[in-house]
Amino acid sequence: MMGRRAIVVFCGLLMSVTAFSVDITLPAFPQMMNEFSTGFTQVQWSVTAFLFATGIGQLVWGSFSDRFGRRPTLFIGLTTLLAGQMLAIAAPTIDALLVARVIQGLGAAAAIVSCRAILRDLFSGQELARSMAFASAVFAIGPMLAPLFGALITEFSGWRFIFVALGILATLLLILLAYFEETSPQKDRRALHATRIKSNVAAVFHHPQSRFFMIVSMFVMAFMLLILTGAAPVYETEFGITGVTFAVLFGIHGLGIVAGQILNRRLIVSIGVFAAIAVAGAVMVAMSGLLLFLSATGLLTVYVLPVILALANAAFLVFYSNATSLVLDPHHERAGFAVSLFGFFTQMGGAGIVSILVYFSNDSAVGMSSLMFVIAIGTCAALILWKGRSQEVGET
Repeated sequence: MMGRRAIVVFCGLLMSVTAFSVDITLPAFPQMMNEFSTGFTQVQWSVTAFLFATGIGQLVWGSFSDRFGRRPTLFIGLTTLLAGQMLAIAAPTIDALLVARVIQGLGAAAAIVSCRAILRDLFSGQELARSMAFASAVFAIGPMLAPLFGALITEFSGWRFIFVALGILATLLLILLAYFEETSPQKDRRALHATRIKSNVAAVFHHPQSRFFMIVSMFVMAFMLLILTGAAPVYETEFGITGVTFAVLFGIHGLGIVAGQILNRRLIVSIGVFAAIAVAGAVMVAMSGLLLFLSATGLLTVYVLPVILALANAAFLVFYSNATSLVLDPHHERAGFAVSLFGFFTQMGGAGIVSILVYFSNDSAVGMSSLMFVIAIGTCAALILWKGRSQEVGET
């Protein structure tokens, strides 16, 4: 059976499922458009459908995992994910592909919920934050390597083999699950009852720390989604970069995530979880402000852009992983539900914010960086207000 360190690595791999499932498909969009004789918007919906399904699916899997345990939840979820990938391989139309992506998203949601709930089962306090940071560093494999894998697979085998690769990943995770021992200390037999769900929602939202960091994390998620959705158009419109070259540059963003999470584990020990979040917020302001300045003055270069976005992504992961631990820490007895509510609220809320803001970006570096900068400034202002309030009431 897995030891605790192996379980943290396993949780990182589970986290990476979503990033792999999204980022690996980005270089395949042109082939999909040609094969299905459709436009970019319809193909881009394959990402949107997946993300919305993972957001909604988390609401279901959280209470399910509290009722039946993490291991059964993972088995059903990963099996559903694998089924969706098999359907995508054989999809005859863009509509069929979108259905397959919804099924994949519902399955991936179980992995997202379970991995965070498992970490909360095993750890608390600073140790929870450090374990979440380490798992997030493993997660960074996804955004770092997935676009390059997708570009190479698309170039030499065709876009359908991307889902073959994702199917292999899901199968490997199912094999590893055989060595995973249940971590949920006790099953809540009423977890799926409406009254328990209502009381769990109230408990999470009524806790000041959980409520604050869940709301602020929604905006930080929007910050990251602006990079995810805006990077490809910016690279193309500003520098004419697409395909494998874009995949390589996009992979550099992931290097920043790995470095940031290694630093994060040290920051948590040396200055504390909240201070690490504050540092991450300051870096988000600095990087988005620098990007805005360089793009507005025409000084932005293809060599500088990936470095800035890598540091911005690193700051996001530091902020988000630490905020996750602060939201979950007070809710050991309802860990699965708290995880699901946090994931649903931040992912769906962030996606909703970006779906509105994207109309103001104009697929340009100035537009993207302006929106990022506004969100980063607002986030840091909220942190300052929270710190002041915490000191007034004697909270830590």
